[in-house]
Amino acid sequence: MIEKQANLMLIGVGGGGCRFASAAVRAFGGALPAIGFDTDALATRGIGNMRCMIVGAQRFDGHGTGGDAVKGRQALRDDQEAVRSALAGVRLAVVVTALGGGVGNGATPQVLQILRDLGAHVLCFATLPFGLEGRERGQAAERALPLIEEGSDALVVLPMDQLYAAAGVQEPLADAAPRAEETFGAGLTLLWRLILAPGFISLDPESILAMLTQTKGRCRFAVASTTGEARAAEAVAQLCRSPLLGPAPTLQEAQAVMLGVLAGGDLRLAELTDVSQRLRASLAPACELRLGTVLDERYVGQIQLVALFFDVLREKGASPAADNESDGMAEVLGPIPGERRAAARRSRGKTVARQAVRGRFKDVEATWLNGEDLDRPTYLRQGIALDR
Repeated sequence: MIEKQANLMLIGVGGGGCRFASAAVRAFGGALPAIGFDTDALATRGIGNMRCMIVGAQRFDGHGTGGDAVKGRQALRDDQEAVRSALAGVRLAVVVTALGGGVGNGATPQVLQILRDLGAHVLCFATLPFGLEGRERGQAAERALPLIEEGSDALVVLPMDQLYAAAGVQEPLADAAPRAEETFGAGLTLLWRLILAPGFISLDPESILAMLTQTKGRCRFAVASTTGEARAAEAVAQLCRSPLLGPAPTLQEAQAVMLGVLAGGDLRLAELTDVSQRLRASLAPACELRLGTVLDERYVGQIQLVALFFDVLREKGASPAADNESDGMAEVLGPIPGERRAAARRSRGKTVARQAVRGRFKDVEATWLNGEDLDRPTYLRQGIALDR
């Protein structure tokens, strides 16, 4: 178990990401390898169940970035060797980030790049700001998504409005936030439970890694929890209509589903079969369903479902393309003064991200010269910030 734990890491980026990661550690109820990265020492002071590394301390003196993504990027780069050392040996990383702020938008792509350089597979959860936070913050989060998608094997995008709706939150704000974090944290920790404490049906790390390797881009995430005699049927119904899947969700688009079932020792084989059959009835006939169970006596009388829905998979036998593509960071953040752009960038082969930075040429074969796509405007290729 210790060896398996060492290969897994839960990573929170920014204040929101660290809080969600902390909630997952709390929900797990045991030793869970986790680390957070932020610039704001005050924001992480109340997190005592996991290590939080303050990055960019010499530059920002333990304060926040004021929502500036460039500063978030600078902070991570200032301490990238320490970050690299902290992440060494990780084989599968689950990264949680709250977009819209400086560290989430600016530092998350840097963390993902380090993980990819280390050879880790990455499942990333990115939350989007509440609608009430304003259009500017929402647009900043949307601009960061292509880079985060490019750096991840699979990306789950969760608008905060949907996350709170999924938690069934009607309480005052002070109670609503912990409830939403608890709902999210419970879903995240099932991944570790499936690996470390499998039940009747196991879902080993190799199966999870294989699924992440096959996926392309974004996937969807949903949780459900019920009790009672009809708990199996009710849990599947709740899962299929989860607000986390978006308005009027359809599961027919999913090409593969990873389903975790958490229950106590009273879980019956008939109930497990019922869960599988009911969920399959909502999926396309060709959809692949991978099921894993976790038995925990603390969940006697309950059944909890957590699912990842992968809508796009690579063709079997295909591998991520190796393209000489710019990382596109300057298009989102602008250049950092005094930095020299690298002559060649490591490929991560994510089609959606490449299209996002190629604009009107996204469907045209690129013209390459010395590792540069000449169809992209010069000011983008050279990282020149234009006055607007």
